[in-house]
Amino acid sequence: MPDWSQAQLGAALVAGVVALVTAIVTALVTISISERKLRRDFGLEFAAERVAHELMQSKWRLRSFDVIKFHLGGFEDDDLRKMLVKAGAIRFASKSGFELWGLLSRNRDLLGLTRVPWDPENRGAPLPTWMNPAKVGEAK
Repeated sequence: MPDWSQAQLGAALVAGVVALVTAIVTALVTISISERKLRRDFGLEFAAERVAHELMQSKWRLRSFDVIKFHLGGFEDDDLRKMLVKAGAIRFASKSGFELWGLLSRNRDLLGLTRVPWDPENRGAPLPTWMNPAKVGEAK
């Protein structure tokens, strides 16, 4: 009479090894995909912060939120504000109440003010056709 317990033990060991190898391969693939996604997401976020920082290094100490939003499109308003803070910017209001942002390193003398005594330049002028998002498609 054949010994079935040996055959069952062998089958159980083979099944266990296959399950272990499958679990290890699945874990490695999952980790690899997650790491790639994490690098891509943080790369985008840090790239956007670098662009925001560069945008604030212009000849103007303060930029209106509308101009920043135009140049860094694709972000919700609050996400963009968080990104500006991460890039080293602080927020002010203009004389007329417009939201302005500037780098802390360039505006230390304004700390303590919530409203600056001036308005952004050319605030009343219409946007050029090439800069107006509503008319970009029409400009061709």
